[in-house]
Amino acid sequence: MKLFDVLNTLESRERTRFHHYLSTPFFNKRRDVQLLFSIWLEMRGKPFSIREYWQRIYPKQEYSVKTWNLLTSRLFKLLEDFIALVEMRKNKTHKKFFLAKAYRKRKKEKLFKAAIKSAGVELEKQNFRDTDYLQGQHDLSFEKYDYVSSSNRKEKTNLQEVSDHLDAYILAAKLRQACYALSREIVNQEKCEVGLLTEVLAYVAQHPKSQKIPAIAIYYYCYLAISSVDSEQNFLRLREAISAYQHYFPPSEMRDIYTLAINYTIRRLNTGSPLFGREAFELYLLILEEGYLLEDGIMLESAFSNIVFLAAKLEKYDWARKFIYDYQKHLKPVFQEPLFHFSLGKLYYEQGHLEESLQQLIQVETKASFLLLGARILQLKIYYKLEEFTPLESLLDSLRVYLQRSKDLGYRKQHYNNILIFTRQLLQLPVMTKSERAQLRQRIESAEIFAEKDWFLEQIS
Repeated sequence: MKLFDVLNTLESRERTRFHHYLSTPFFNKRRDVQLLFSIWLEMRGKPFSIREYWQRIYPKQEYSVKTWNLLTSRLFKLLEDFIALVEMRKNKTHKKFFLAKAYRKRKKEKLFKAAIKSAGVELEKQNFRDTDYLQGQHDLSFEKYDYVSSSNRKEKTNLQEVSDHLDAYILAAKLRQACYALSREIVNQEKCEVGLLTEVLAYVAQHPKSQKIPAIAIYYYCYLAISSVDSEQNFLRLREAISAYQHYFPPSEMRDIYTLAINYTIRRLNTGSPLFGREAFELYLLILEEGYLLEDGIMLESAFSNIVFLAAKLEKYDWARKFIYDYQKHLKPVFQEPLFHFSLGKLYYEQGHLEESLQQLIQVETKASFLLLGARILQLKIYYKLEEFTPLESLLDSLRVYLQRSKDLGYRKQHYNNILIFTRQLLQLPVMTKSERAQLRQRIESAEIFAEKDWFLEQIS
């Protein structure tokens, strides 16, 4: 039931405050609603049936589904109001802003001006200069304009300020949405049309002053970089913007921004630009140091895997091993075991300890495609190196079936298909002529979206 699901998210202090909230006649006058929450508090974590709740709330009434649903609905509505109120009280700017609107309705001009001024002070006091800040600037300036224009039509207004703030907010919001949409399309093939994007990009390009606004600069260069994967200049500009403006964004948004930048570097790496491996690793070190990688103590499995992969490629073996053991506990429980074995397997492989690597990789059991495929591709390489051709053939067949059934791999599917195609061709090397080997080398070198070119070329050599 959604009521109990949300109640279970309340922290200890919130439960106490919600109890007081329900005890206040201004918010709730129904004793049965208050009693339902009190019983939930008492029995929290213990098995308790609906009928038992009913017996304690309505001991003299026969059970009614309609009455029970109405009761839980009333408590849920009050719970939603309480959660919204808690969030609103955290934002002092919003609090002052709505106070100003209330004073204006009551025609208290002096108090309105004081409240709207106070809201502006609160807005500027905050550290962030993100899209929410730009929206706040617009809302406050428009409220001032609306007040002046409605009370004295001849008085000069701040209409230009309103327009400028609106432009800044729309530009930043559109660019941010465009970055997220493009990233989703690249990774998950999820398409989203962002309206007016062409006009927004043209406007920012023609008005360099707008690029001085942190929320516009970050997402403008980010979009230019990820929309044109070969544009290293735009990526460098993005790195400069991140370095200059990262303190203007909340940690959750900076995590997203760094992820967009890292996705660019990983994509370049996967399409045959090995120098971007070091760039990606350095970005991960930065966000690890800043604390952006952990959200509520949890690290994304993709970030964990990428860090180990990059560290191993850069031969930072001791650092990678320490990272695996230190941060395994920060993974979601479902990933802790399989990702631990895969990461150690990757590390052993890069160090040339093939048998030890294989022992770790065969323990990887998971439904996550990135993890399963990563482990199986490493196994494939090891079987080839050890000339274990029977298990290699079996693995190739199972991977072919798996890839045919997978619908969520995006551009990476081509990468894995290339691995299967070229591995089968490698198995024919002993009977190939010199000319046929040269043709195979050329096909590998010209393959797009293929991060394993170096390994395959090495086998031919």
